[in-house]
Amino acid sequence: MNGMRCATARALATGVLLWSVAAAQADIFRPSKEDQVKLGTDAAAKVRKSEKLLPDDHPRVRLLRSAAQRILDAIPADQRKKEIWKFSFDVIDKKEVNAFAFPGGPIFFFNGLIDKLETEDQLAGVLAHEMTHVRNQHWASAYADNMKRRLGITAILTIFNAGSSAFDIAGVADDLLVGLPYSRKHESEADRVGLDLMVRAGYNPEGLEFVMRMFASEGGRPWEFVSSHPDPNNRSKAIAKWIKESGKTFPPSTPLSPEVRKKADGQGVKQPAATKKDG
Repeated sequence: MNGMRCATARALATGVLLWSVAAAQADIFRPSKEDQVKLGTDAAAKVRKSEKLLPDDHPRVRLLRSAAQRILDAIPADQRKKEIWKFSFDVIDKKEVNAFAFPGGPIFFFNGLIDKLETEDQLAGVLAHEMTHVRNQHWASAYADNMKRRLGITAILTIFNAGSSAFDIAGVADDLLVGLPYSRKHESEADRVGLDLMVRAGYNPEGLEFVMRMFASEGGRPWEFVSSHPDPNNRSKAIAKWIKESGKTFPPSTPLSPEVRKKADGQGVKQPAATKKDG
């Protein structure tokens, strides 16, 4: 019994030590900006080949890209010079109420989310939120945290001579590009910084507050956009509080055009698979 306690103590101490070292050298786990761009570009290419996307000239795509460019133009020039992100904006022809960003810049909206929106400001709010995830490197931070946790678990399993199946279970990470959740801190930061960014671009921040109220009002199973995120009702209240305390007067919201509001299901086109060149 005493020997077992000592072994356990040594294992835990080693795990804590490795965790501490990893925390002190977080950069060794954090993918570089260049790596993030490559990962995101490759992942986006796979999405474009496997999913039906609305064509470039579709009203929803044109609005999404126009709003995105307006937000990008609002980023201070000194910040833009330091950023290497390769932003792209597409709409997936599915009814899912969701939007997501890959590291490095690719951002995808689903038709189902746009179906729920009423104004360009609401669209811009989600855009600014997702763009903040990219610009603040939230995926890279989540990846680094995940690797440090796995390092600590692996060290303990190694000391106890655990079998390969135990390593497999401890190291489960389905698809870190898609399934790695952000922390509540990251989500709150994306809301707050995204608000500043959309306001700087001339949008009404009530757009993002509306989106959160919409998710909160649905009840039951949360939409995917907020399923692993903080309570949308609390996020809505936090945004409303920020708007009130800012003391600013914002421009009126811009309703979505009838062309954008019109259902777009079944209008997507899948990119043809790349053909191999001879020789």
